[in-house]
Amino acid sequence: MGKSRHIFFWSILLTFMVSQVNAQLVEFGPIPKIQIKHQSKADLNARLNSQNQLPFWDDFSEGMDTLKWEFSGSTYSSSIGNHAPSFGVIVLDGVDETGSPYSRQIREQGAGDYITSKPIDLSVIPSNQQESTFLSFFWQAGGKAEMPDEGDALTLEFLTADSVWATIWQMNGGPERDRENFTQEIVPISSEYFHSEFRFRFVNQGRLSGPFDTWLLDYVYLNSGRDSEDLFYLDRALTRNSYFFAGDYAAIPLEFYSELSSEEVLPIANEFNNLENRFRSMEYSILLANESGNRTTVNLNTPFNPVPNAQERRVFESNSINNLPEIQQQTDLEVLTYLTTGDNNYFEISQGDTTFFENIDYRINDTVRTFFPVRDYFAYDVGSADYSAGINQRSGMLAVKYEVDQPVFLTGISIDFTNPSQADQPIDILIWNNLEATPLFKKETLIPLKEEGEDLIFFPIDTNIRVQGEFYVGFAQFSNDFLYVGLSKENDQADKIFYNINGAWAQNEEVRGSLIIRPHVSVAPPFEELEIRPENLRYYPNPVESNLHIQGNFQELRIFDSFGREIFPERIKDAQGEIINFIKQIPGIYVINVITPQGPKSIRILVK
Repeated sequence: MGKSRHIFFWSILLTFMVSQVNAQLVEFGPIPKIQIKHQSKADLNARLNSQNQLPFWDDFSEGMDTLKWEFSGSTYSSSIGNHAPSFGVIVLDGVDETGSPYSRQIREQGAGDYITSKPIDLSVIPSNQQESTFLSFFWQAGGKAEMPDEGDALTLEFLTADSVWATIWQMNGGPERDRENFTQEIVPISSEYFHSEFRFRFVNQGRLSGPFDTWLLDYVYLNSGRDSEDLFYLDRALTRNSYFFAGDYAAIPLEFYSELSSEEVLPIANEFNNLENRFRSMEYSILLANESGNRTTVNLNTPFNPVPNAQERRVFESNSINNLPEIQQQTDLEVLTYLTTGDNNYFEISQGDTTFFENIDYRINDTVRTFFPVRDYFAYDVGSADYSAGINQRSGMLAVKYEVDQPVFLTGISIDFTNPSQADQPIDILIWNNLEATPLFKKETLIPLKEEGEDLIFFPIDTNIRVQGEFYVGFAQFSNDFLYVGLSKENDQADKIFYNINGAWAQNEEVRGSLIIRPHVSVAPPFEELEIRPENLRYYPNPVESNLHIQGNFQELRIFDSFGREIFPERIKDAQGEIINFIKQIPGIYVINVITPQGPKSIRILVK
């Protein structure tokens, strides 16, 4: 997936919205993504200095083809569309490719994103074929993003020989539009457009102050020799990603991978779409590959039964996964799904001769690769964010629940803060084993600016925090502004999200998906556990609720809070050592440095 750059300028917009969204978790998005299609040297050499030729076809399954199109603000998605014709769609809305709104005026309307074809020489089309030249495409209003209103529109424009853009087709939004299914249109090319610099483009008309009024575009085809009923293709396609899940998790630490049971591993699912108007026998294969490229077969050339009907769309699943590839080091497990369909290059038959066109390969949408991270963290999300979510309350808290059946130590937390303009905002990184109890760990820090190529920000934990069973990771904010956290839609674990904005915890019911907040873990303690001989030094209780007793042979004692600041609580000497009063101290981790005859020692305690 190409690197997504996104900057949200919401200050004016949020002032308008806050009064409407009190006391809840709010979803924002979508987050623009740019995925440029990889071009082979042969493609570059053949097409870089030439115009597009007929037939013209693009289903965007390999990303954004910059040799065929110019993209102005329009972006790519493999997840926002619902029941797409094939894998991958183009998104048009009210923000540019960086996520910046086209206007700071909340209600301003106008033209937003464009996708424009490179020039196509239609002057070479014989006059007797011009009436059979048609452009077809699929569109969807909204999808998983915001639905366009009645006054919004998706527009198709053609470039005249005089370099004037003329509106050819337009579709308005509104509640009657179908956000679940794509609609196919076919438009004739009239005689005035058969010139050497013909171009066509799609543009959305709507609000320009954010990612609103979204339209999705897919499967564009322009050719002669067609008629208005030519809406079928010799093409079978996968329509979405295939994901490997270990229970609810889309990523697990290496130490847990080898212990996965077949009951914990869910079948791998995908969906095919037969775009032809006849039935077609097909097979599918699903393979898993480890870091060495060694593959484990889950399904191999498994026939679809019953045989897929004309224009049928069907969800299918893998066999049970009983054997996993061995993994020796942290890596990503590859999930390869492909169809065996008989698809080939587009071809035409004329006077008994068959001509194949290399620029239209219907096989490219038959294969999907995804990855299951086997590293040092748990995750519900499947990768980069589709959307964002957040709360707007000073001292508000967001948390995600995780569960492990064996004791582990937390080494850090990764969070996808999606808004770069919020760098340097202060937050508290927090860990709980019970949201109604005092956090096990609390550390104030700042949100740093992401480095180039960095999606998540890692916040290290500087003490041994051991958890087992249910635990929660998250943060508290010090601002009434929304802090945008990445939200992944392809694994809905909404019930694992909790928030606290009025002094009481609530389980999320507002957004669907998985917040990108990940705990990093280690089976072994990340920090050396200090061995203190009982006869030399003894301290109790730990955790501390009121007084800490330190007994033994020591000459000096200093106390530091979780920020490294020395504090001076009340201390009382007794015959065995000292009693330290923590009653007025903030709950959290404290470090006590003592000087003993054996040398300096450090004690870490938790104050409840």
